[in-house]
Amino acid sequence: MHNPWREIKTLNPETEIWWDSSPLVWPNFKDKMKRYPGLSAEEQSWLNAEIETMFFDGPVENWVYDGCTTNPPLSWAVLQTRKEEWAGIVADMRKSYTGKSKYGLFRKVYIETVKRGAEKFMPLFEASGGKHGHISGQVDPLLSYNGPAMREMADELAEISPNVMIKIPGTTEGIPIFKYLASRGVSTNATAVFNLSQIMAVAENVAEGRKIHLAESGTPRHGWRAVCTHMNGRLEDSAAFRGVIDKKNLNINAFELRTATEVVVKKAARLFVERDLPIKMLNCSARKHVNQKGEIVYPHIEMFAGGPVVYTVPPDVIGDVLVHYRNKSFKPNWNSEPDTATVEKLNQVEYYRRSVDENGFAVEEFNEITSMVENMNSFQAAIRDMIQYVGSFL
Repeated sequence: MHNPWREIKTLNPETEIWWDSSPLVWPNFKDKMKRYPGLSAEEQSWLNAEIETMFFDGPVENWVYDGCTTNPPLSWAVLQTRKEEWAGIVADMRKSYTGKSKYGLFRKVYIETVKRGAEKFMPLFEASGGKHGHISGQVDPLLSYNGPAMREMADELAEISPNVMIKIPGTTEGIPIFKYLASRGVSTNATAVFNLSQIMAVAENVAEGRKIHLAESGTPRHGWRAVCTHMNGRLEDSAAFRGVIDKKNLNINAFELRTATEVVVKKAARLFVERDLPIKMLNCSARKHVNQKGEIVYPHIEMFAGGPVVYTVPPDVIGDVLVHYRNKSFKPNWNSEPDTATVEKLNQVEYYRRSVDENGFAVEEFNEITSMVENMNSFQAAIRDMIQYVGSFL
């Protein structure tokens, strides 16, 4: 048995694994993994030992994780899964809060979750000279279509710690903020990005901002970097994509559908190199499948093995891959071209054709992208729930 997450990092020194949740829920993950179904006593003992060495419990040089993506909905999960602990923290924060706004108290609590998460990753940030150890602090999804409000919150988040990377959505209003933050030397992570048009708009704004910062700053800000998140499964599972396939009864199966992400991400990464753009692709929302042998597999993880990419992985997927890939190896698939026959099938779907075209969507259309609308609705609903809970302490 071997740790597949450690193995995949040996295929390319630029492959990174990030924790896709708040680091504050790591104890919950550990407890859950101690009761993984279907394992023998020997296998469970191996799993427990691996988990003990992967993160905060071991020396920083042994961590599997290179960074962390989080957001307000994931911070809401902290308050839900560690309810007793955070009820006390929120109650204490309420005592020092002189306002009467539910939203005002929510902002304070959310900032506190980012701050505590950044502290957890600071040893790695320092040990790596600022290359690793970043944690994404996202602006409130309720502000996703309000440029000035996002800038204001981005500035607030950037003051927390040098290892806080500001997460901005790829909305029409969000795109110019990447240039603004990069010009100040602030690290960024683009979220709610689904297609090549959004990716390249983000990358070009980051590059322009970086040039400004280097030209104007005698001492560039330590630890700067930029990543662009592609929401793999959230592109493909959209009503405009899978919904159309199902409605038209197209001959495209679930595995073939995942090729859409492979085309977008590999094309974007090549363009970054060709155009010398200072940004890296980050993949999230990997989807679970069962293959013809009855094995649990993750195509979104396998297809990018060996690539200079970031995988950000939620706790359940971390555990699944540890268990189901413990006796098999990843193939270096990064330089493999997407299957031509599958691409031809996908070209039947207009949403796919536009998603893999650099000019498929104009910036002013970004807010109308079906995947964007679907995901912003779900993110905003989670935030409203958190605001209501925090507001109950007033």
